[in-house]
Amino acid sequence: MKKILVSTFFTLVGLCTFAQSLPQDPAVRVGRLDNGLTYYLRHNAKEAGLADFYIAQRVGSILEEPRQRGLAHFLEHMAFNGTKHFPGKDGKLGIVPWCETIGVKFGANLNAYTSVDQTVYHIGSAPLKREGILDSCLLVLNDWSHFILLEDKEIDKERGVIHEEWRTRRAGMAMQRLMEDAMPAIYKGSKYEDCLPIGSMDIVDHFPYQDLRDYYQKWYRPDLQAIVVVGDIDVNQVEQKIKTFFSQIPKAVNPAERIYYPVPDNDKMIVTIQKDKEQPIVMAHLYMKRDATPDNQKNNEQYVRADYVDDLIRSMLNVRLSELRQLPNPPFMSATGRGGTFFVSRTKEAFSLSVSCKQDNILGGLATAVAEAERVRQHGFTKGELARAKKLAMTAAERHYKERNDRRNSYFVNQCVNHFLTAEPLTSEEFDLQMTQKLDREVTLDEVNRAARELITDKNQVCVLYAPDKESVALPTEAQLEQTVLKAQQQQYEPYVEQKLADRLISKLPKPGKIVSEKPYKHGFTELTLSNGMKVYARTTDFTADQVQFKMRADGGTSLYGDEDIPNFSLISSSITDAGVGDFDAMTLRKMLTGKAVRVSPSVGSRGQSISGSGSVKDIKTMFELTYLYFTQPRRDTTAFNSLINRTRSFLSNRNASPKVDYNDSIRAILYGHHPRLAPVTQQVIDKADYDRIFQIYKERFSDAANFKTVIIGHVSLDELRPLLCQYLATLPSTKKQEQTNWDNVPRIVDGESTHVFRKQQATPLANVGIYYTADVPFTPQSDLELDFLKRCLSIAYTDSVREEKGGTYGVGVNADLDKDEKPNATLTITYNADPSRYKELNPIIYQQLKNIADNGPVASSMDKVKQYLIKQYAQLTIDDGYWDYVIWHELDDDADFDKDYCKMVEAMTPQQVQQMAQRMLNAKRCVEVTMLSGKPETAMLHIDDMHCKKCASRIQGRLLAKPGIDSMDADIRHHNITVHFDGDQTKADSIRAIVTKIGYTPVNACRCGKGAYAYFLIPVEQATSETIAKTKAIKGVQDANVNKLRKSLAVKYHHETVSEEQLSSALQQAGIKASLPKPHECKEEEKK
Repeated sequence: MKKILVSTFFTLVGLCTFAQSLPQDPAVRVGRLDNGLTYYLRHNAKEAGLADFYIAQRVGSILEEPRQRGLAHFLEHMAFNGTKHFPGKDGKLGIVPWCETIGVKFGANLNAYTSVDQTVYHIGSAPLKREGILDSCLLVLNDWSHFILLEDKEIDKERGVIHEEWRTRRAGMAMQRLMEDAMPAIYKGSKYEDCLPIGSMDIVDHFPYQDLRDYYQKWYRPDLQAIVVVGDIDVNQVEQKIKTFFSQIPKAVNPAERIYYPVPDNDKMIVTIQKDKEQPIVMAHLYMKRDATPDNQKNNEQYVRADYVDDLIRSMLNVRLSELRQLPNPPFMSATGRGGTFFVSRTKEAFSLSVSCKQDNILGGLATAVAEAERVRQHGFTKGELARAKKLAMTAAERHYKERNDRRNSYFVNQCVNHFLTAEPLTSEEFDLQMTQKLDREVTLDEVNRAARELITDKNQVCVLYAPDKESVALPTEAQLEQTVLKAQQQQYEPYVEQKLADRLISKLPKPGKIVSEKPYKHGFTELTLSNGMKVYARTTDFTADQVQFKMRADGGTSLYGDEDIPNFSLISSSITDAGVGDFDAMTLRKMLTGKAVRVSPSVGSRGQSISGSGSVKDIKTMFELTYLYFTQPRRDTTAFNSLINRTRSFLSNRNASPKVDYNDSIRAILYGHHPRLAPVTQQVIDKADYDRIFQIYKERFSDAANFKTVIIGHVSLDELRPLLCQYLATLPSTKKQEQTNWDNVPRIVDGESTHVFRKQQATPLANVGIYYTADVPFTPQSDLELDFLKRCLSIAYTDSVREEKGGTYGVGVNADLDKDEKPNATLTITYNADPSRYKELNPIIYQQLKNIADNGPVASSMDKVKQYLIKQYAQLTIDDGYWDYVIWHELDDDADFDKDYCKMVEAMTPQQVQQMAQRMLNAKRCVEVTMLSGKPETAMLHIDDMHCKKCASRIQGRLLAKPGIDSMDADIRHHNITVHFDGDQTKADSIRAIVTKIGYTPVNACRCGKGAYAYFLIPVEQATSETIAKTKAIKGVQDANVNKLRKSLAVKYHHETVSEEQLSSALQQAGIKASLPKPHECKEEEKK
């Protein structure tokens, strides 16, 4: 929202000042070749030996013709499926396998995206160990620019992958569908009506090959492309190589004009309501449109000043909206306001209000948010609000400058990409700080309030409501939405009144404690023992110039409380933080902390409790003050708690709208044996919460400082830390109880092997599959690394087989975890989404790939790829505070060194070790599959008297599962029953019964009432007819009957209170049916052995 201040600016200062171009960051070299290609180069020493390579293009789905809808995105996929120099055939590697040979992982480091107006490809964190890698990375960009092969066979293979990406993005994501449905109304009369990149699946599935080639040849050209290389490079060398590689690409002849399509204005408010059965909450969005700043008017102080003022307005308005959220009966669940791009269009901007509405107060919540924005328009902000907002902006700019040498390559790449694609200024951190300092001095309250009056308006408006499609949710009409907004904008409001703030967080400090011992610890940490028994582990680093991170942790948590407290557990942390701390409520505390770069939050989990935080170097004292207060002076605020309950109840009112919620609930229930501590949090659970008890539990969990270990990492010296430790941590209360986690109250994954398949109606049909292996393995860094290798080798195998070869899924997720305290301690998780009709085809491949590694070991090339990636990744991780936090906590909690000789261990890893880990996971016989398919869930229960053994059950199961629509079968051999789960849209219970009959069994419907009984007779083969069934069903008390010619059998289900077995036998004889009882336990399958 940068154009709103133009008229204001010109009245304040001379035109010449604003017209001056901004100085470009001298660290970036920008050039342009004769063919029109732009390049950006920057040396960055932060990540030694690594560089990022990008190609950014000013093209996207907005440029597609109707016959090409979805092909801009399709082309992005094809860029990885064969290029001139990386064809992936005839002995030459493709781009993905070549990149993986140097440790560049597909997905994490090698990826691309397509949006409405741009397409960007990248190779990230490429290790420049030799010049040939630099050349090859540039050659990849060169191929993407002009030499993608687009072969027929590869295009056809990719259709399925694209379709599964579409399915994955839409399924369980109602907002995605709602936004797509809203666009024709929002953008009526413009090219943006239908422009989202995923496109039309009908076109994706059937487009002629030439349509894709036409788009590529028309739009992928050097005048719309930029090459960006940032990293540990010789800029002169790379520049020369770019000129050599890319000058050979011909300049476009008579190129098509790259149009940035306009969005029409509207006098009357555009209103649209979009509903979806899977949308859980009501979201209202109000946009106030205006033209965007043209790209050629951005590189000046006027643009920067407008951006600065816009951020001030956003910051101050959102504080006011947050205050309303804290009311005892809040009008909405949340609300925010901001200026920015209008939906997806570059040529239009808008001030927007986004309101998460309570379902019983949709219009009231929207009206309240609009009223608060209108209050700003009528009366503006206060001096105190502006001072705090400026302070916040200044703190951010100062931190940004201090950390200028700590930026990773991707940060600088994004600056260059944004400069090329959207003309955002490309300035240095020094200039940015100087500009913020200047604006801090110059921008006045009057200027900000005048800008707010231009920003917040009642013209050119669009109102969109996304809502559940549910009878119990009473939705307003479009006319009511419009009337509500206009009425709120026409009313007069009282000016905002703010309270006076205290100047300190703690009014009276306790007498400082002491450090009773100090000694070196592992990994560069120092161990300090405080006078209250707490142990602190501190390490000074310079990885980030202006950051310190902090965490204190102790065992116990909710495991020390009985199940009667379950309703309280989920609210402990939020009820404490929502109340503020010490003498200050949450909003007052937020205002007092404005301008301080600090975050502190307490948490109580199932195993323990913690306080974690981070802050800038100058705000370390505030971080310790907040920690002290959360430990000793949690604030009790009934009003805040009631507001939390009110908002939470509203949020949960339609909790299960999305099938994903039911699926995740089912995973937890099945994996952990329906453990009550993992049961879903519902309105009924929330209603049982007791604030007094919550407060008591929290205070008990933070009553013994001696039980806590504390880790502090960052750009702070021990000399600076010692007095803070003595004042704020050594003075925390200590009981020295040394409480431990009660593992009997911690949920564990169930034992055994099981498969659970169920169905739920989904707007976009999808198979959601999760497979969970658990096993006990030695808890060592070596085992952890073996699990990591197994995970990564599996992932490569799945990409090759399920995604690329079968085109069956957008991707298979593989995760592994080793936790000393879990039983069992190793977990391997495999998840994927697919077309439900392909579940039975793809799922065996998922299991088989793991078995292949267990039987034969991983593929050698996969092992090499993983080693390259992990060694490269290690160098990146070790220059980050978060990595050393991970290492030290393993030392403290597990007495294990997860850093020692890591690279040596990686290099020494053998296929046999990974194979053995796969065998351990399989041999444990602990595997749970939870699958949710789309469809109408139905269940058939059959009683089969002639099913006597496991072989019978297996035979029946094999035949049933081969039929489309049948998901699973559970057998109770002792009682001769089977339960079959199936899709009622694909098959019927009678069909299931017919299959079982056809293979030689005699099923009848199983009793569900408890009063049924069963009888099984032998009959002459000539009487195994429908006539016999009819005669049998006519007997009083008979509920069902079936015959089988192969078995020469008659099965009968009857009501035992109406007829006895003897009476039934007699009645059959009277009906002319020659029925006799068989010998006990006759079983055809047993006879075959």
